[in-house]
Amino acid sequence: MTDQNILRSTILDIIDEFSGTASVSANNLTTGDVLSINETEVLPSLSAIKIGIMAELFFQIDEGKFALTDRVTVENSDIRGGTGVFRELETPFAVTIKDLCMMMIVVSDNTCTWMLSTRLGKDAINQRMSSLGLNEYSLNHDLGPNAFEEMQGKDVDAYSECSARDFTKLVTLMAEGELVSKSASDQMLDMMGRCQHIEWLGRYLPLDQFPAESGVSPKVKLYNKLGAYLHARCDTGLIKTEKSRYVITVMASYSKDESLLLCSHEGSRLIGTVSKAVFDAWG
Repeated sequence: MTDQNILRSTILDIIDEFSGTASVSANNLTTGDVLSINETEVLPSLSAIKIGIMAELFFQIDEGKFALTDRVTVENSDIRGGTGVFRELETPFAVTIKDLCMMMIVVSDNTCTWMLSTRLGKDAINQRMSSLGLNEYSLNHDLGPNAFEEMQGKDVDAYSECSARDFTKLVTLMAEGELVSKSASDQMLDMMGRCQHIEWLGRYLPLDQFPAESGVSPKVKLYNKLGAYLHARCDTGLIKTEKSRYVITVMASYSKDESLLLCSHEGSRLIGTVSKAVFDAWG
């Protein structure tokens, strides 16, 4: 049995213990190896969908419609519930478009997500992803004024859906400097590298979340974006080690685990365990 077959068998065993539906898509940019398990399954992607919003922003910046330095005012009517910190601040206050994008990725701020998606256009975001060959990517709601009321009682896919394959393809384009441009790709990766939620793909990896403060040079670097709600968890990103670079997406949906706590959920554990298996083989 080849190393790739061993890795696949290991991950299938991990997935077999999960109570819901799981998918994995990984692309080794160093060796060319590919790992695909249920990779075309369309599953709730939750806040991981925000990578596509970020990508569309940089496309529209490239087209001259926006600049990262453009300033916008956050009004009380812009404030959204769920994840983020803008909802805790006194309105009105002014920020830049870059600030909105940074906070959308780093702390998954829903206020920032709304302010970007409404400016870019939900249809424009989906059409752009389709033009890149991401046919399973679907931002279903822009987090408008009545978002949570409109999604009340619906399944977690009411907000967004995607496949592991599409997320891996999107992050691979970014990692190869081919998403919009090399400069734009580097800027997007920099934002993902600042994400403060690294505890799923990075759960069992030798990471240091704050290398500058601790004065170390990390041997492993993660550039990711995750999403979570109720019975679903998703994480996608680029992992750099001293000898390899690879993109990995793990989606865990329809779990019977009813915990709302992020790290203790079986989907979170699944993502971490699968990530460690890939790291042991490719890292």
